Amino acid sequence: MAMHPYDRNSFLSGLSVSEFALLGSHLASFDLRVGDRLQEDGSRAEHVIFPHSGLVAMTISLRDGTGAGVILVGRDSMVGGFAAVACAPALGDAEVHIAGQASRISASAFRNVLDQSPAIRRLAARFDSAMMAQSQQTALCNAAHSVEARICRLLLEVHDRGDSNRVPLTQSSIAQTLGVRRTTVTLAAGRLEAVGALACRRGYMQISNREELERRSCECYRHVKRYIASLFTGASVHGSATGLRESSIYCPSVGGQQ
Repeated sequence: MAMHPYDRNSFLSGLSVSEFALLGSHLASFDLRVGDRLQEDGSRAEHVIFPHSGLVAMTISLRDGTGAGVILVGRDSMVGGFAAVACAPALGDAEVHIAGQASRISASAFRNVLDQSPAIRRLAARFDSAMMAQSQQTALCNAAHSVEARICRLLLEVHDRGDSNRVPLTQSSIAQTLGVRRTTVTLAAGRLEAVGALACRRGYMQISNREELERRSCECYRHVKRYIASLFTGASVHGSATGLRESSIYCPSVGGQQ
């Protein structure tokens, strides 16, 4: 049986038929294009966005235009949910780094759906907790770990949210996400290429040995996966609880093609 597009997003696929009926009529599909800003720092959340594919980086920027990514969002989560519910301005920017497809619902409609359904409200709270865990762990990771370990963690997280060993990120975009210089990424990526973990290509990176990336990544990657798995253990979800790969030893129930 063909997969329904909505089944590609973990939040939407975690809804029962009756729960989805409350939300589904408000959804509109659209394309995620590289460089699109889905929200901007300080602006009100107009929509809650559910990616089905692609990758969105939520970043905190400095006055000089530099900054770093704190949360990655793919088919495993949503953009703007917390700000929409709180009627609060966005804390950072949300920019598309990998093209894909998504669905969106207006912030007001999303609030109304949560008011009508305690079950959907609880599910949204779990996803908010998962994103908070990722942002907190990223803050620690940026302060404590080497650029090489952080690159490995980033590539693993992107790989978890995709369907291919080809990661369509450039060294410049990786440097921007990590908040480091491009030359620093080039040197670290060269070392990883030398040990056979990846191959650097023009416009993308090819993961050659995921196990080597996991070995060289810091403990932050596994810590977040363990926490997210615990959030959804025993939860009433249909299909994927986190949208991550079946190869993960911490999220064994999830789908995803190898």
